[in-house]
Amino acid sequence: MQHQSFCKGKKAQYLTIDAFIASMIIAVTLVIVLAARTTLPYTSQSEAISKGLAESLSQVKLSELNNQLILDMSKNGIITSLDNTILQQATEFYFVGNTHYAFELLRNVSQTLIPKQYSFGVIVNNDLIYNRTTRTENSSSVLVSSKKLIFGVVNKAALVYGPTIAEVRLWQ
Repeated sequence: MQHQSFCKGKKAQYLTIDAFIASMIIAVTLVIVLAARTTLPYTSQSEAISKGLAESLSQVKLSELNNQLILDMSKNGIITSLDNTILQQATEFYFVGNTHYAFELLRNVSQTLIPKQYSFGVIVNNDLIYNRTTRTENSSSVLVSSKKLIFGVVNKAALVYGPTIAEVRLWQ
C-alpha cells in the first residue's frame, strides 16, 4: 500500500514539473516574440501619413485652401487656375521651369500637415522638387512611397503636361 502512494506522489511530482517547464517555455516564447516586435519599425502610421499626404496633395484644390501664399501667387498671376490641385500646380511649375515656386508651394502647404519627426520629398519625373529632411533616406528605418498620376493644362492654354508620375516619399 505504501508503494502505491509513493508511486502516485512521484507521478504528481513529474506532472507538476512538466507543467512548470511548459509554462516557462510559453513565458519565454512570449517575451521573445514581444521583444522582437518592439525592434521592428512602426510602419502603419508612416503609411497612413504618406498616403494621406499624397491623397491630400492630389485631391485638394487650391481654391479650397485659405492660404496666404496661394492667394498672393494668384493675385500676382503666378497661379492662373485655382481649380488645380496642389500637386497639379506644383507639377505645372515644374514643367514650365519654375521649380522654386513648386518648392515654396509644397513647403507652405505641407508644413502643418506632417509631424516634424518625419522627412519627406515630392518627386516629379524622377526629379526632386521638394525635400524636407531630418535624416537621409538611407539612414531611415521606414521609407514609404505613394505615387499619383498627374496631368493638366498650363495656364488654360494649349500646353498640356502629363500624364506624369508624382511621388510622395516619407521616411523616419
